Amino acid sequence: MRFKLIILTLLLIVTTGTAAAQYYSGDHTFDGENKNEVSLSLTSGKNIIVGPCIGNTLHYKHYFNNHWSVDGGVNLQYTKQLYGIKAKGEYHIKLKSFHIFASAEYMFNHYHRFNTQENVSNMSLRFERGYWDVTLGGSLIGYNMMGDHYTEPLTLTFGAHASLRPRTHRWNVGLLFRNYDDFYYENWNINWGLDFYYRFNPRWKMFGEFDIRPAGSMSQLASKYETIGKVGVIYRWK
Repeated sequence: MRFKLIILTLLLIVTTGTAAAQYYSGDHTFDGENKNEVSLSLTSGKNIIVGPCIGNTLHYKHYFNNHWSVDGGVNLQYTKQLYGIKAKGEYHIKLKSFHIFASAEYMFNHYHRFNTQENVSNMSLRFERGYWDVTLGGSLIGYNMMGDHYTEPLTLTFGAHASLRPRTHRWNVGLLFRNYDDFYYENWNINWGLDFYYRFNPRWKMFGEFDIRPAGSMSQLASKYETIGKVGVIYRWK
């Protein structure tokens, strides 16, 4: 009887472990249970043009299933007098050990101080594994400023991120570089940063990030120097 109980216990442990490994519970995929996700963050930093800056971002994401998701966001930068909205659709597939995300995004930013509107369309592919991810894509950026309109040539979107632990772990720290953020896509001005997260449970997670965008990045001598920190929480529910 005791031998049968031991065998049954071992089978239960193996089955549970196998079931847990069958779905990917990373940062950007459906976890098999929670289909809705909202995040709120506080951003603070310093910009060479406007000086100290502070703001908030709010995101909502809905997972239809393990493949399709949509999300939207609002960005309020009070001292910059910058207000933005965005909408994004994403498709996820798994190819061998890679997770591939194809996304299409539209973003609108209004720079109140300079009476400038920015319209951004972006399409990107992101390749993820347990410890790293790489993003490649392109953006079309149009500006309405002082009664004139102009569009930048198609610009390359690129970024890379590496983590200390696999992204399914309860906590993590990582290094990143990229020419985009939640609410902007740049030409060659690169952010270099450090990020972290801590999962309290399957529904609550805390995250943070610190970025530096050096002046003259990638020989863009007119680019502005900026530092920014971000800290926030994510809540998921069914």
